[in-house]
Amino acid sequence: MMMAFTNATEFVQLLANFGFPIVVTFYLLFRFERKIEQMSFTLQQLHSSFLRPDNRKEDDDG
Repeated sequence: MMMAFTNATEFVQLLANFGFPIVVTFYLLFRFERKIEQMSFTLQQLHSSFLRPDNRKEDDDG
């Protein structure tokens, strides 16, 4: 679900219907959703790179 306002009137109406704290909370959640998903994807890649045996360095000197 993506929150997009076509004009300021819709935003003001949401503000009047739901209250300032709820509207701000939803705005921040939707705004940071992409960043959180990207961070999760990056962490999964990092985890899988640690599990691959070809990325492990072995010490041949002793």
